[in-house]
Order: sequence, then C-alpha cells, then structure tokens
Amino acid sequence: MKALLPLKALMRLRNGPAGQHFIAVMVVVLITLLAIKLNAYLPHTSLLLLFMTGVVVVSSQTSLGPSLFSSVLSFLSFNFFFTEPYYTLDVIHRSDIAALILFLLVSVVTGNLASRMRQAISRYDFALKDLNHFYSFSQKMTSALNKEGVLALLQKNVQSLCDAPVSVICRNQQGDYEAIPSHSEMPDKAVLHSLWQTGTPAPGDTTAGWTFFASAFNKEVMAVIAIKGSASGDLINSCQTLADLAALALQRIKLFQDLEQAKVSSETEQLRSALLSSVSHDLRTPLASVIGSASTLIELHAQIDEDKQLMLLKSILNESERLDRHIQNLLDMTRFGQGKVSLKRDWVDMQDIISSALGRLEMVLKNCQVSVDIQESSPIINVHGLLIEQALLNIIDNAARFSPDDGHINISLYRNAGDMVIDIEDQGPGIADEEKNRIFDMFYSLNQGDQHQRSGAGLGLAIAQGMVSAHGGKIEALNKQEGPGALMRMTLPWAQAQQQMKQ
Repeated sequence: MKALLPLKALMRLRNGPAGQHFIAVMVVVLITLLAIKLNAYLPHTSLLLLFMTGVVVVSSQTSLGPSLFSSVLSFLSFNFFFTEPYYTLDVIHRSDIAALILFLLVSVVTGNLASRMRQAISRYDFALKDLNHFYSFSQKMTSALNKEGVLALLQKNVQSLCDAPVSVICRNQQGDYEAIPSHSEMPDKAVLHSLWQTGTPAPGDTTAGWTFFASAFNKEVMAVIAIKGSASGDLINSCQTLADLAALALQRIKLFQDLEQAKVSSETEQLRSALLSSVSHDLRTPLASVIGSASTLIELHAQIDEDKQLMLLKSILNESERLDRHIQNLLDMTRFGQGKVSLKRDWVDMQDIISSALGRLEMVLKNCQVSVDIQESSPIINVHGLLIEQALLNIIDNAARFSPDDGHINISLYRNAGDMVIDIEDQGPGIADEEKNRIFDMFYSLNQGDQHQRSGAGLGLAIAQGMVSAHGGKIEALNKQEGPGALMRMTLPWAQAQQQMKQ
C-alpha cells in the first residue's frame, strides 16, 4: 500500500494545470540528462528523436498547453546543450538551424495530435462510463415495483454524480409535495407549484438557488430533480438522461396499475353479474315452489285432504330450507371475501355433525342411497361445528346433484396419521383432471351428467374450501379407484386436538 502512495500522488498531480507543466519540465530534464550521456555515442542531430519521444510522452499524459510547452522547452534545451556554440542560444551552422526549426514544427504538430487523441480517448472513456451507468440504472428501473422505489433509485444515482445536496420531489394523491429522501431540504412550494403548473422546465433550469430537471412523459411532470446550486454541462446531460429513464419507469408503473385496476373492475363486474344470475336462478326456483304450494293451500284448502295438505306443507318447509341454504352461502361468501370470519371452536362429535347434515338434506337425498362408515370410536374434534357442518352439507349436496337416481353416496370417516379424513363418494360422471382445482373457484360449476340441470351457482365447494381452510384443513377432488364417480376428501387436523382433550 505504501508503494502505491507516490503513484496516487502523481495521478492527482497530473489532473491540475500546474502539475501537468511540472511533468513536462521533469520529462524534458530527464531526456536532456539522457541525451548528455548518449552524446558521445550518437550524432547530436539524432538526439532530436529522444526529445521528440519526450514530447509525445508529455502530450499523451497531459493537455495541449503542457504539450506545446514541452515542445518549446525541448527546442531550447537541445539548442542550449547540443548545438554550437554550446551553452548559448546562438546557432552558427545553417544545418542546425534547419534541424531546430523542423524539430519545433514536428514536435508542435505531434504534440497537438497526441493531445487531441488523448482528449478523444478521455471523452470516449467518459461516454462509455456514462453509458454503463445509464444501462445499469435502466436495468434497476425495470425491476422497480412501485413509484417510491423508482424515485429512491433516481435520487441515489443523481447524488452519486454530484457533491451538492439532491432531492427528488413528487406529489402524493392529496396533491402535497414530498421529498425523497424525506429528511432532505426541499425548494419553496411556490417554486415547485410554478414548475408543475407551467410544465416541463428546461434541463438545468436554475431558480431560487436550485437546479431543476423534470422527469416528464408527454409533457406530464411526474417528478422533479432538485440540485442545490448550479450544475455543469456534463452533469446537466447526465441528470436529464436519468430523469427521462425514470419517467419511462414511472409511466410503466402507472400503466400497470391502471391495467390492474381495469382487471379488478372487470372481475368485479363479472362477479356481480354471476351473483345476480345466481340470485335470480337459485332463489327463484324454491320461491316459486313455496309460493305455489302456499297459494294452493289458501285457495283449495277445503278441497284437499289432510295428506296432500301435509305434503304441500313439507314442500314449503323443504324449499324454504333450500332457500335458506342459498342465502347462507351468499352470506358466507361475503364474510370470507371480507375476511370477517371468526372461529368459535368447541369440542364436537363428527358423527353428530354428519347426522345433522344428512337430516337437513333429507329431501335432497330422497332419491339416493346413503351409507355412513365411522371407523373411529370417538371422533371428537375441536372445531367451529356450524362451519364444518355447512362445509360437509355443501359437499354432500354437490354429490347428490351429480348422482343418478338410486345412486349410492358413501361417507367414510377415518384417521390418517394426525388428521381426521372424511371421504364423500358418489356415482356421478366424475371430475376431469383439468377441472379438479377449478371446481373450488367462485361461481364455477360443472355442467355434465344426467342431472346437470340441477347444477347450482358454483358457490358451495368454494365456500366449503374456505371454511375448512380456516381450520387449517383442506378439501381435495379425486376420482374413485373403482367404478364411476367422484371422491371429495375433507382433511382436518386432529392430533393436536386429541392431545388438548386428554390434557
């Protein structure tokens, strides 16, 4: 590290005018000393090549002024030490005069060309550095996910280019001005308001002690870079380029947000339409049956025997319960969508929940053969009983709708490791592999099988999935290993509940 200190000091010395002239003097002195040593072996006119080499070295490392200075200094040194009469500036031989004049011309031209080449290379390196910096900045802009991230990157990159304080000003949704970073100094609000009202400021526009650069797209100012004090030409170009790149990123984020908003609006409209369709179809059918049975009892009660009256009353009750299930599903859908479901756990017997669900579906299952296989002697679990019963009811109702007349529905309860598993098997058409996950989507309903006219609004399984997931469980749609039909598997955590009950 100590060996590098003189090199670093020399590099700092080369950057200033005084240091460059000092380098020119030192190079000429070294060349002169070397020429004095070689004078005994070479013709003195051949020593001009050494001085020419020194001029080229100085020109390649400094600017035009030191290059010309080294040319004149080399001319004088050669004339003083190597032309007769020695140690004077007089010249007595015409050949020496011609050589000196030619040397001076060639050294001036060579030094000028070498200096210009160095400046061109320096500009190229600077432009390449800027290009890499802009490319890296644009890559980071591409990965930025929000407006705050873009503006923070913009402020950081502009600050790396200058020593003065840098603030990036934007407007929030309320129209107030905000600075990034938040603790940074901010120009007067009247000046900012004028910038936003009058449109895009000119690059490097200086007002009230601040230099402004607008990050704008289609003349819409999205943000303003504010640099305390004035800015140089190179800094102005770099800052405006960064501001333009940031404007493109901000516009991309704005378009993405607009697209997401349009997508949400479209999905909301689709859900609204599906919900209205569900209400108009699924509520109208039981209501029509209730109205028909009730009007029949009112108008013809004297002409109808007691058995038929009882049948009509049962029809009213069953259709009312069916209507209640539809309304409950709609309410549950709203509650789960808003995240307002709170579990009220209690110790319940799953055998009682299964029996209760089957009792509520008595009319739905009147054309089906239902068998229940409980393989656990004490299927007690800590759950919200009403929610699990509603989830189970929705699954069994779905199985009944897709089962043929006299179809068999088998309900099995067993233990699998630390989980309680309930399988509901039917003899319907089954479920295609590509639809096994979609059937749990809201308002998605299969339309197949002999009884597809019974298909509902597509809420039952979606709500059942939400209810079971709230307990840490899951519902899977599978196909039976033997024979036609589907297998709906409900899994609930059981081991932890059993341990708590024993304690």
